[in-house]
Amino acid sequence: MVAVSAGTVVPGVVLTRPEWLAERISDMGISWGTGDTRVSGTLWWCMAASSLIDPVVAAYASGLTAPDMVLEHLLCEVRPDGGIERVFPAATSGDSAAGSGSVDDHSREDRGSCCAEIDPVGAESVARNLRETLARIIPAVAEVSGAGVAALWAIVADAIGNRAIDAGDAEAGARLAAQVAGRLPVPRFIDIGERTFVRRISCCLVFEVPNCQMCTSCPKRPAAERQELLSALAARG
Repeated sequence: MVAVSAGTVVPGVVLTRPEWLAERISDMGISWGTGDTRVSGTLWWCMAASSLIDPVVAAYASGLTAPDMVLEHLLCEVRPDGGIERVFPAATSGDSAAGSGSVDDHSREDRGSCCAEIDPVGAESVARNLRETLARIIPAVAEVSGAGVAALWAIVADAIGNRAIDAGDAEAGARLAAQVAGRLPVPRFIDIGERTFVRRISCCLVFEVPNCQMCTSCPKRPAAERQELLSALAARG
């Protein structure tokens, strides 16, 4: 197994390579203390999917042109536990970053300041490229981890919803998912108190990790129990 050091930057295409994926998912399993590849692979994809769609959701929520998500144009920053810290277009980091493994620490505002507002043609292209990138990565992750393809697409939908809420515009997440479409479900939301939550359709399987509990919003919880827990969370602000 090839060790990964903090801040390692790799080309996006490695996300389709079974051997590389197997090593990173194994790293994730070691970090979480589980030998179940389906569990560690699902946890790994929850984090990777969130990092992959984050810059696109942020752009949609801010009204800026989203970055190019063609797989060959992306770089990934990998953590020592195998997780993907962030995904970004190669052009934003410069050739030196790609070669040295360092990553320029540009803020979201800095990356978006030179972008134009989203136009219909641009949005269509962004959505198509993201759909094609996901359609290349997800089968590879499914093959290595044993997780179902549909389950991995559902994780992306929930990730888009959560990142959209974080960005302050849940509707932007629904709009992006609808434009991507294909096998990607549109995220659903629920308002409880003064907070908006994703009405999840995916499970990260963290409760199958030793000494870990089910997520508050897990769709596997009984509906009444989930509502009660989310209401308590909303009340705490």
